[in-house]
Amino acid sequence: MNAVKWGGPLIRSLCAAGLIAAAPLASAAVLVSQPFSNGGDSFLSAFDGGSINADSFTLGGAVDVSSIAWWGTEAAGGSGFSVRIASTLDGLLSGASALSGSVASAPTGDSDSQGQDIFRFDLSLASPLGLGSGTHYLAIGYEGQTIAPEWAWATGVPGDGLSAFLDQQGWTEAGPDMSLEIIGERRQTVPEPGTLALLGLSGLGGLLARRRRS
Repeated sequence: MNAVKWGGPLIRSLCAAGLIAAAPLASAAVLVSQPFSNGGDSFLSAFDGGSINADSFTLGGAVDVSSIAWWGTEAAGGSGFSVRIASTLDGLLSGASALSGSVASAPTGDSDSQGQDIFRFDLSLASPLGLGSGTHYLAIGYEGQTIAPEWAWATGVPGDGLSAFLDQQGWTEAGPDMSLEIIGERRQTVPEPGTLALLGLSGLGGLLARRRRS
């Protein structure tokens, strides 16, 4: 009786299973994009001034957010921004604290409908923010404005056509969308040890079946 040859295809099958388990996580990418369009509107937004704007965004799966970007008028300094994310509009006030990190800004060369210069702001988070699939709400306010005019958050396209504004009557959902980018990594599903064992057995079964046919 000829002996079954255990090398070659079996080793390749097991190596392939190991490569699946060792596959690196995806690099950071733009997960949601609603950039500013030249000539669009912008709205005052400040948590301490009662004029709070928010917008929703939807994720198709679990992610780790590393940075958040938005567009708006000139600000006196990055330390004055309050950026919050919650799963509900009410959660932006009651359950969400301001995200920590450093904010950088750069002029875009564009202007809003009032002729104000528009800047892009990027918040690099101090630590990744894990978010699950579904709808989330982003609110951005500026508390450090010491010179006129007050800071305004610019609108963005495309989106779902629905943002929200908080006044003394509560949240009012009305368009247009606000500008934003959510940047981070999609979480990859790594096979469990039991799955890897099944892959190895599958490769072994294939070898034995070929041996019988020969």
